[in-house]
Amino acid sequence: MPIPVTRIIRFIHDLIRSHLTWLFHVTWQKPRQTVILATFFFVLAIFSILTIRFESDIFKLFPAKKGAIRLFLDTLEWTGSSGEAYFLLEGEREKLAPAAEAFAARLQALEVDGRPAFKKVTYRLFDPREADTFAEFIGYAVTRPQLFLAPEGVDEYLRKLEPSSMESSLRRARSELASQLGMGMRGLVAADPLYLRELVLPRLKKGSQFLDLDPDSPYFLSRDGRLLIMIAEPALPVQEMAFARKLVAGINKARDGSSVTISCAGAHLSAVIDERVMKQNIIACIISSLVVVLGLFYFTYRRLMPTLLIPFIILYGTVLAMGAAGLFLPSIHIISFAFTALIIGLGTDYSIHIYDRFYSERCAGKESEEALRLAVIDTGHGVFTAAVTTALPFLALMISDVRALSELGILVGLGVLFSMYATFLFLPPLLVFSERRFPGRAYHPLPTFGLARVWRFAVGHRRALTLLALLLTAAALFASFRISFEGELKNLQPRHSEAFLTQEKIERHLSLTPKQMIVAVEGKDLDAVMARGARIGEKAEEYRRKGEIASFSWLGNVVNDAGVQREIIRRLRTGVKGNSPAASLEKALAETGFVPDLFRSMTEGLAGMSRAAVISPGEAVERLANSPLRGMVERFVVERDGRFHLLIFLNYRGVEFHQEAFLKEVAAIDPPARATSVDLVSSQLAGSVKQSFLWGFAIGGILVVLLLVVHFESLAGIGSSLFPVLAGVVAMLGIMAAIGMRLNFMNSMVLVTILGMGSDYGLHIHHRLKGAVSDAPEAFTQAGRAVLLSALTTIAGFGSLAFTDYGAMSSIGWATNFGVAATAVFALVFLPAFLRRD
Repeated sequence: MPIPVTRIIRFIHDLIRSHLTWLFHVTWQKPRQTVILATFFFVLAIFSILTIRFESDIFKLFPAKKGAIRLFLDTLEWTGSSGEAYFLLEGEREKLAPAAEAFAARLQALEVDGRPAFKKVTYRLFDPREADTFAEFIGYAVTRPQLFLAPEGVDEYLRKLEPSSMESSLRRARSELASQLGMGMRGLVAADPLYLRELVLPRLKKGSQFLDLDPDSPYFLSRDGRLLIMIAEPALPVQEMAFARKLVAGINKARDGSSVTISCAGAHLSAVIDERVMKQNIIACIISSLVVVLGLFYFTYRRLMPTLLIPFIILYGTVLAMGAAGLFLPSIHIISFAFTALIIGLGTDYSIHIYDRFYSERCAGKESEEALRLAVIDTGHGVFTAAVTTALPFLALMISDVRALSELGILVGLGVLFSMYATFLFLPPLLVFSERRFPGRAYHPLPTFGLARVWRFAVGHRRALTLLALLLTAAALFASFRISFEGELKNLQPRHSEAFLTQEKIERHLSLTPKQMIVAVEGKDLDAVMARGARIGEKAEEYRRKGEIASFSWLGNVVNDAGVQREIIRRLRTGVKGNSPAASLEKALAETGFVPDLFRSMTEGLAGMSRAAVISPGEAVERLANSPLRGMVERFVVERDGRFHLLIFLNYRGVEFHQEAFLKEVAAIDPPARATSVDLVSSQLAGSVKQSFLWGFAIGGILVVLLLVVHFESLAGIGSSLFPVLAGVVAMLGIMAAIGMRLNFMNSMVLVTILGMGSDYGLHIHHRLKGAVSDAPEAFTQAGRAVLLSALTTIAGFGSLAFTDYGAMSSIGWATNFGVAATAVFALVFLPAFLRRD
């Protein structure tokens, strides 16, 4: 190694040692002042934490400035589906409608803080209270067939204008008006006495629905008639958590005593459930892991005061990390906060290593000061390097544009460093106090956990173990190539929550297809936007005919473009040539006993058919927006800041839809058009996470290697530190692939976790064995015991998340268990075979 580099390394090495020596002298000579100053910083951190706002919206974890994610979030906002509540009523068909009427009335009467809880509640095609508005729109639609009539319905439309058909329709109208239901049909019959709406309404109804519903029911009813869906728009967005909690409480009260089963899904319910489940999981994880950690520590060392100090060290590190993060983060996501559970395991590691060395030296007969000096300065050097090599990969993630990774890096990275300093600042004064209060206390030999036998076995079978380690790593590497990525964000939610199960029922019974792509065409002129959308609609029709997509829907499926309108006008003029539908209607009305003046709008509309002209899409959108069918416009056309956003929905089932090819053709047809889907969002998120990891690994890895070079000044030491962690990561991925577990946006963060803390295991073992010859077995046993306890406490501190119901946290817990356990095995069993050479 070049002399200048050697000098720099030696300088850094000496600087670290001087820093540790200073910490030892300060804590040995001025323990009281040290504790007071540390407590002062603790209080400041608490004040900083009080300014932090916690969030639970999972979409805010990922970058959303561009691409499929941006459009995905835009469409959620535009259509309102990001904040809607979905109620699924299940029961006998005859009970569903009355139950829906009663439940809707209770929801509409529900108040939160003295204000209506919902803006609107919808469960049928149109509200009966809007009958007059509906009749007015039907009168407009049936007298302008060029706008809403499907081309294949022109012949039937002309047949209904024949005198014989008119007489038949009017007799039907008279019969229905005379029935008990007739009172509610007066306006509709006046607007359309010829039942022309039967040719227009099914098309309009189909276009206004985004679920697979019974086409013959006025309600949002499943085809089998056993499920009815109700959609409600809460008054405030999901971010208002206080409102969301009260809303959910009101919903639960409103559905009590219903004659059918009512389940609920939606952003507000999910947010409340997710928040509650996450808090419960985090609290349960912290409590259970603390019990296990403290139990392991006390079982090993049988000292009460050092055991009780561990929770405070962990709390100190966590509070200072949160306080420091609060200085430059206005809010923290609750999932990112969950990762602070890592500090329970990592923060305990440093106490274990330093206390184990102190206890071992006292047991060997050394005086208190000398034992503490060796623990803080010698073992402390390994602890310091281990803490920094753990923290740096996390802190390197701060540059990530993925919020989940950035916040994780800040919280855990700072938490590790503060926990390390808490150990240096609080543990030595406690040991000084204990030694002075209980002079002459006996130190009994510590349990070896069979590590002496492991050492002898590794030394005696080093070639076989070396070969076995390589074979296991190769097998795991081969298996890891089969691991796949989980892109479904819903699978990261609590798996047995009501919101999750209800959403699954909706998708299983009411969804048109499992997956959907949305294409957005945008511009300032609606007519031009519709024309551009028509070209993409033609391309979508090609893919539908090929069977790659099941169906597609957009406003063009309901509103005819100029070319179709001209063709319908031509056929209608030809069909009524020489006839006067208006005169025929007036005659038929008089003959059947109706007053013709009451049907003036219909007769005038038919009279103007010979002068029919192309109607602009803008007029159609305006008419629909002012009708009970306004939901169609809200779904397909959005106006924001003077720009129109036309949405085209493509429904598909899976891999049969070649999305890349379709998007290339769309880009050629309309370059500004945007697209999003679950698959595209997943791909973008995977790319962002992958890029962040690559940068994090690159920066963090380089810094870790540099620190290891400074610490060991040899390739053997660097290899000893990196071998267990690299083999452990490969083993983790291999095990996950073997049992069918997939990587996702959450558990992939464990890779950084394992890289950061897994390198500590080999580092500590090599550090203690360096220079040890005759006492190598004892040195390995002492270091190995600390490593084993560190691994167990990490699994207890973070791996306990594996047993939670929250999909994201459970996957994190299992990945941690696999990675930490594998890294510990490679460090304790296989590393001695690599190190020991006769």
